[in-house]
Amino acid sequence: MSWKEKRLITILSIILAVLCAAVLVVLSIRYRAAQAAKDQNTVSPSDIADTAQSEYVALSYSNGSTTLSFSLNENGVWTWDSEPDFPLDDTHVKSILTILETLKPQQTLDMPEDLSVYGLDAPDVSLTATAPDDAVLTVTLGNATTDGTSYYATINSDPDHVFILAGTLRQAMQTPIYQMCRLPVLPELTESTITSIQLQGPLVEQVDLEGNSTQVRNSTVLTATHAEDDGTAVSWRSGGANITDAPSLRALLEDLAALKVAECVDFRPSDDAVTFCGFQDPVTLTVNYKTATGIEGIFEMNVGTQNMGGTGRYVRFGDEPAIYLMELELLDPMMRLAYQGMEEAS
Repeated sequence: MSWKEKRLITILSIILAVLCAAVLVVLSIRYRAAQAAKDQNTVSPSDIADTAQSEYVALSYSNGSTTLSFSLNENGVWTWDSEPDFPLDDTHVKSILTILETLKPQQTLDMPEDLSVYGLDAPDVSLTATAPDDAVLTVTLGNATTDGTSYYATINSDPDHVFILAGTLRQAMQTPIYQMCRLPVLPELTESTITSIQLQGPLVEQVDLEGNSTQVRNSTVLTATHAEDDGTAVSWRSGGANITDAPSLRALLEDLAALKVAECVDFRPSDDAVTFCGFQDPVTLTVNYKTATGIEGIFEMNVGTQNMGGTGRYVRFGDEPAIYLMELELLDPMMRLAYQGMEEAS
């Protein structure tokens, strides 16, 4: 090979190397541009989660129909701001805070000129959480996405973008306050613990043979006698008669042992609500009992009317103003006795 040929090969090799380097430079530029665009539309799990705190002292949100606010008191217990003594089960509040602490967007979009595109121009669903240092995290939710499972949102920590968030947060904000109530635990009312039962029915109209009408109130008193040598042997009397084996008594005792509250209806009811639920003239149950340690107790329950769905009756306990709902079937034997008395119910 001549020196001219060698020189030509050398020149061509140099040109090829320069071209390869240029191609690599172009590819590198394009890759960085593509990666930057991808990063602009994807938020790492920590981008939003880092703005959330591991602890908050206040939480307030509007779910489209109502606004609820909660605060952490000096004892570290969450309370409902509208009624601080409301028996709040803070499990739901804590679940919302957990969602915030792990909040990750499914997608990130540039902020549009017109927020109405995403239903964020006048949103009615929003949440604000306040940290101990007064730092505030605000999440505002707009329209649902086309699949209906996610929502467009803005977050105050990033005012330049609109996020798409899973519907978990919005769904958690829909729980009514009374479903967050810590329901009362009723005493153990078994045949072995009860010493007496008194049922007083409401006023009912009674017409005699001459057609005269009077209002009467039925009252039934059931007394238990427990054998001293056998704690399980109990005899029952009503008006002097032994009714131990009466079916109506057996049904009543079975349901008393199973009594439980289904839900809270109203914590501080108005006078109109009390009347609507039938407490102007309720059925009254009074049970005297002894605890497992021998302490005497009195259980008092007022029973009102059925709810609109016919699934239960409104009840109140003692002097407590709150109104609860109890399943209808647990109260049927009691209501029959209250209206008819022991003899007719049997």
